[in-house]
Amino acid sequence: MAAGALAYVLLNLRLSDLAHGVSNMIWWPIALAVILQIAPRVVQAWRWGYLLRPVKIRLRLLLHAIYVGTLMNGILPLCPSDLVRGVMVAKKTRTGTARVFTSQAVERVADGIALALVAWLAIRGLKVPAALDRALLALMALVAAMIVVGLVLMVKHRRLHGYVTLRDPSGRAGKTMKVASLEVLAGVKAVKAWTMPVSISAGIGMVVMQVVTMWLMVYAYRLDLSLLEAAALFGIITIGTLIPNAPGKIGAWQFFCILGLGLLGVPATHAAGFSVIAFAIWTVPSLLLGVVAMVISPVSWAEFRKGGRPPAAGALPA
Repeated sequence: MAAGALAYVLLNLRLSDLAHGVSNMIWWPIALAVILQIAPRVVQAWRWGYLLRPVKIRLRLLLHAIYVGTLMNGILPLCPSDLVRGVMVAKKTRTGTARVFTSQAVERVADGIALALVAWLAIRGLKVPAALDRALLALMALVAAMIVVGLVLMVKHRRLHGYVTLRDPSGRAGKTMKVASLEVLAGVKAVKAWTMPVSISAGIGMVVMQVVTMWLMVYAYRLDLSLLEAAALFGIITIGTLIPNAPGKIGAWQFFCILGLGLLGVPATHAAGFSVIAFAIWTVPSLLLGVVAMVISPVSWAEFRKGGRPPAAGALPA
């Protein structure tokens, strides 16, 4: 799919149009967009630490893990960032892996609600393809299903915990499953009434920051789009690239960028040039910060691969 999308982008790309667009760019919005890209990840790290309470984890460790995960997204297929950052934090803090992944599930539910809300508000006035409407409905259905599962686990927590505790599996796989199930139930129990409102508010804040970043890039390329139209473009790109695909979402990102700009009245050749420049601005700074995070990360790559544990339980990074 990514290869076909990239081929479509290259067919519409005109080097002369790209060169003209670059030569006419306004550079101060680009600098501001690069700086603003850091803010959503800082908010994400803070929210993740909030969701992992009562375990106290330094913001620096969480931010390192997020950026290393971003780097892995850029060089590996199938978007493994959540897996990478979750395992890193679990190993460094000796927090149960299932407990960490439960917090990430809450993150994704909150982000899905925020994205669906912003995307619906932004694209409701556009004549979008039926496939995009179905994708938005599928996102809403997935989020609703995850909320229902979470509510069932919360309501039936005591009964489920008692049932799992009484089980005495004999095999190694069964014992591992029992431990993981108890960790998931502990993570669900840690979700309080105010957890989701805080998480959703943080998710909306991150989406707004990303929309502003998108608008700054659009403005820098001298495309006449409003902030609401930039939000629609962001929603189309994000929903279109939700399914894990090629490293860095290359190909699919540009394809849905061209599709979104086409719905907003931008010619395909001009949109193709913007999609290439915007993709570089959107991804390269984060990947470079991911490289830095990998180099100075408090979790070594050898430790991550071998499953080594830190010496002290619950120890916090310096």
